[in-house]
Amino acid sequence: MASIEVLNPYSSNSIQTVELSSKEVAFAKLEEASALYQNHAKGLSKEKRISILEKFYEKFYEAKERLIQLAVLEGAKPINDTEVEFNRALEGIKLGVQAVRSIIGQQIPMNLNAASTNKLAYTIKSPIGVVLSISAFNHPINLAIHQIVPAIAAGCPVIYKPALTTPLVSEKMIELLYNSGLPKEWCTYLVCDNETTAELAQSPLLGYISFIGSSKIGWSIKAKIAPGVKISLEHGGNAPVIVRADANLKLAIPQIAKAGFYHAGQVCVSAQRIYVHDSICDSFVAQINRLAQTQKLGNPLSAETEIGPIISDISLNRVDKWVQDAIDEGATLIAGGNILQNNCYEPTILLNPLEKSKVTEEEIFGPVICIYSFSSDEEAITRANNSRYCFQSAVFTESLNKALRYTQDLNGSAVLINSHPAFRVDWMPFGGQGLSGDGLGGISYSTEEMLKQKLIIIAEN
Repeated sequence: MASIEVLNPYSSNSIQTVELSSKEVAFAKLEEASALYQNHAKGLSKEKRISILEKFYEKFYEAKERLIQLAVLEGAKPINDTEVEFNRALEGIKLGVQAVRSIIGQQIPMNLNAASTNKLAYTIKSPIGVVLSISAFNHPINLAIHQIVPAIAAGCPVIYKPALTTPLVSEKMIELLYNSGLPKEWCTYLVCDNETTAELAQSPLLGYISFIGSSKIGWSIKAKIAPGVKISLEHGGNAPVIVRADANLKLAIPQIAKAGFYHAGQVCVSAQRIYVHDSICDSFVAQINRLAQTQKLGNPLSAETEIGPIISDISLNRVDKWVQDAIDEGATLIAGGNILQNNCYEPTILLNPLEKSKVTEEEIFGPVICIYSFSSDEEAITRANNSRYCFQSAVFTESLNKALRYTQDLNGSAVLINSHPAFRVDWMPFGGQGLSGDGLGGISYSTEEMLKQKLIIIAEN
C-alpha cells in the first residue's frame, strides 16, 4: 500500500508515515456515504446535531494543547498564531450550533391574484447530499472546522480529504467528533493521492464539493464535476492595499507588515500589492523596512518566533525564483530576498516590480511585500484592479469621502477601510471572485450552501 511521510517543515524530519487509501477504497467510502444519505435523506435530527457539536466543543477545548502542538509540527505556523487559529476554530463550533438553529424556511405570499387565491405556500430545507471537502495545508485546524462543521450542521454525510502535507491534526479532530457522539459513517477521514481526489470529485454520487486550495486545481475540478453537483471554491489572490497620502502610517504600517509576513505569507488574503502615494512612499518604505528587519524567524514551536518556514522546499524555491526574477526585471530589493536555513525565507520587500512580473500578477504565497508608488486615486484604483484575482482589498485613508469612493470603485469581495486585507471573523461571508474562487465560506454561509430548498403549496378545497 502506498504511503507518504509527513515532514516537519522546519526540521525536515519525519513526523509520521501515513498510508494512502487506494482508489478502490476511496470510491467504496463514497458509495457508503451515498447509501447513508439515500437511507437518511433528512440527516441526523437537529437535536442530535446540536448535542454532538456541543460535546465536540468541550472535547475540542480539552485537547487544545496537543492539537496546537501537532498543527505546529506539521504545518509550521508559529505557535502563538496557531493558538489564535485554535480559538477561532472553537468559535466556529459554536457558530455551527447556531447554524443548526437557523435552518428555517419562509412563507411565500399567496392570495395576491386569481391564480394564488386560497393557497398557502412555504419553503423547507433539507441536506443537499454527500459533501466532499478537499482542504489546504495552511490552517489545518480551522479549515477542518470550516469544511466539516457546516456539513454536520446541515445534516450531510461528509468526506474530509486533508492536504497531504498536513493530514494529522484533522484526523485527531475527527476522532473527537466520534467521541462526541457522531456516528463514524457521517464523517469519513480520507487520505488519498491527488489523482484519486480528482476522480472522486467527478462522481455524480456527490451533492456538494467544498474546495480550498490553488486556483489551478480548483477550476480544473469544477470543469469536470458531474451535472447537478454544487461546488464552492476558495482560492487565493494577490491582495491590494492602497495607502493614500493622508493615511495614518502608525496605524497602517504594522498592520500591512503583519498581513504580509503572517504565516510566512502563506495566507489566501495576504497583503501582497501595496500602492503608496508618491508623497509618502519614501517614508513608508523606510518604516516598513525597519519592521521587516526586526521580524523574528525560527522554530515555530518557540513563543518568540513571528515567522516560521515555508511548507516545502519546492514552494521555498519557487518564492525565491519569483523574487530574483522580479529583481532582474527591474524591481528594487529593499529587504530580504534570501533563502535561510530550515526552509525559512527572509521577510522581503520589493519596490516597484513590473506589472508583468509574477510577484505582481500571481499569488506569491510567501513572506514578500511589493510596494508601488502612485500619484492619483484614479491610478491607484486602476492598478489595484488590474488583476484576474479578486478577494479582499484594503485602503488606508483619513478621508471619509475618499473611503466611500474606494468601497465603490475598488474590486474585492470585501473592501476594508483602515484595516488589513487578511482580516476575518468566522461569522462573516468570505470568498473570492474571478480566479480567487466561487461561492461563500463562513460557517453559517457554508451551512446554507449545503442545504436544498423545497416549496410546499397547499390549496384549500
